[in-house]
Amino acid sequence: MKKFWLGFGLLLLILAAGCEVQHKAAKSSSSAASLRSRKSPSSRSSAAIKQTSMLARLKAKSQTTLVYAPFGDSLSVGLFADSKTSRFTTLFADQLHHLTDKTVTEEGIAEVGKTATNLGVPALPALIAQHPDLITIEFGTNDAVGGATPTALADYRQALTTIVATLQKQTTAELILMTTWSPNHGPYAAADLQFDAVVKQIGQTYHVPVADLATIWQNHDDVTGPAGTAITDFAGNGPRDTFHPNQRGHDQIAALLKKTLEE
Repeated sequence: MKKFWLGFGLLLLILAAGCEVQHKAAKSSSSAASLRSRKSPSSRSSAAIKQTSMLARLKAKSQTTLVYAPFGDSLSVGLFADSKTSRFTTLFADQLHHLTDKTVTEEGIAEVGKTATNLGVPALPALIAQHPDLITIEFGTNDAVGGATPTALADYRQALTTIVATLQKQTTAELILMTTWSPNHGPYAAADLQFDAVVKQIGQTYHVPVADLATIWQNHDDVTGPAGTAITDFAGNGPRDTFHPNQRGHDQIAALLKKTLEE
């Protein structure tokens, strides 16, 4: 009889221990689920930040004034809009003002005939000193004039990479890369598209959006010319030609930048 009660008691102890193990396992599982639920909002928040549009980030800035810095060649100078006030950079600055409800100051550096190598890289310190909030990087059209040779493409890639990497490291500015400009069926159109491929590759590598100007000039003859029109604001650069964007071209470039900003 003693053996019976001893065995029965041992059985009860085993059952109790089993229940305790199950309880701990359930508690552990519950704790893990709770931990996962606490972590998941953080992950979603991080993903949400990555998906925030450039426009939303600019609107969220605490300052009431934004500095927009166009960086490029004759397109960014404004050739050949009807006036300086209607060039794509100024139109875009005005759009930025209305979209963010902030004052927008247009600064930047742009010179006729320049390239990523002979202006883009050397002018970086001066551009950074402007403390820009938004930069459009528009080089490549003049870089492509000599053709898409391996050396020219390699030099362009190196210069544009230096520009983007330096600006990302030394400023907090939002960046938009722009591809090259050509008239429809222009003499450098084939080379331009190879330089455009470099722009898109760098944009992908450095997570910088690209405004593809080929969507404006390819198969559209109405965004350049007519030649010969004298424009007071650009009198020093001669009359309007058939290469640079006309007012319609500048309007469409500004609209494309606005679209890129909002994506």
